[in-house]
Amino acid sequence: MIRALGPADYDGTVRLLSMSPALNLYMLGNLEKHGFGADFCEFWGDFEEEGANAAPRAVLNRYMNGWSVYGLPDADWRGLAAVMDDHPEAGTRLQDNPGGIGSFLPFLRRYAVDQVTEEELMALRTEDFRPASTLPNCEVRRATLADLDALAALYAEAEHMTRTRAAVERPLRHTRVWAALTGGEMRAAALTNAETSGLAMIGGVYTLPAWRGQGLSQVVCSALCAELLGEGVQPFLYWDTPAAGAVYRKLGFHRVGVWRSAWIRRA
Repeated sequence: MIRALGPADYDGTVRLLSMSPALNLYMLGNLEKHGFGADFCEFWGDFEEEGANAAPRAVLNRYMNGWSVYGLPDADWRGLAAVMDDHPEAGTRLQDNPGGIGSFLPFLRRYAVDQVTEEELMALRTEDFRPASTLPNCEVRRATLADLDALAALYAEAEHMTRTRAAVERPLRHTRVWAALTGGEMRAAALTNAETSGLAMIGGVYTLPAWRGQGLSQVVCSALCAELLGEGVQPFLYWDTPAAGAVYRKLGFHRVGVWRSAWIRRA
C-alpha cells in the first residue's frame, strides 16, 4: 500500500532512512527541516500493512524537481515509480541509491535517462580530521546574505557546479556557506547542501579557474569541516575528479560507499 506520509509516520520514516544515513542524508534533512507540510517537498511511503504501528518499508521524496528513494528489497518499487511517473511536477534528477535494489530507473515508465554518474562517497571523523594550514593574504570566513551577489557571481559559470542565484541563497539561509577571499574578492567557496542535527552533506566546493592550485579549496573546505565537527555534525561528500578526491583525502575523509545520480527527463 502506497500513500502520502504525514506527521504520524515521522518516527517510522526516520527509522527506515537511518538504516543508511549517509545515502539518505538529503531525505533526512528534508524531513527534519520541512516535515510533511511543504508543497515543494513531498513524501510517500510503501507499507506492507496499514495500522497504528505500521512503518514504511520504502520512502519516496520529491524536493522541487529532484527525487530520492530508499527501501527494503520487498518494497513495491513499481508502485513507487508510478507515483513519480504520474506526478504533475516533472523530475530532472534522481538520487538513485535505493538500498534494497540496484537501481530505481528500470521501474520508471515515463522517463528517459540522459546521464548516470557514480561518485565516491566519503565521510570525515573527528579523530581523522587534518585541518589545512592557513594561506598568506587569504581570508576564510563563513558567508552571510551580504555576500549573496559575490557568491552568485562565483557560481554563475562554475562548470558542473553552476548554480542559480536562488540556489546560492538557499544554503545561505538554511544551511551554511564558507568562502575564501584574496584582496577582498571571492575566489573559492564550499557549502552544505543538506544538514540534520548530526550529519551534513558538503557540496559546491569550487575555486575560480585562475586561482586554482593555490590551496583555496582545501582551506575553505577545512574551515567548513572544522565548524561542522565542532558542532558535533559529521561531514559527508561525494566527488568526481581526482583533484577533488586528493583534497578530501588530505583533510582525512575516507570512502564509505558510492553515490549514484541520474539526470532524467520526462519522455
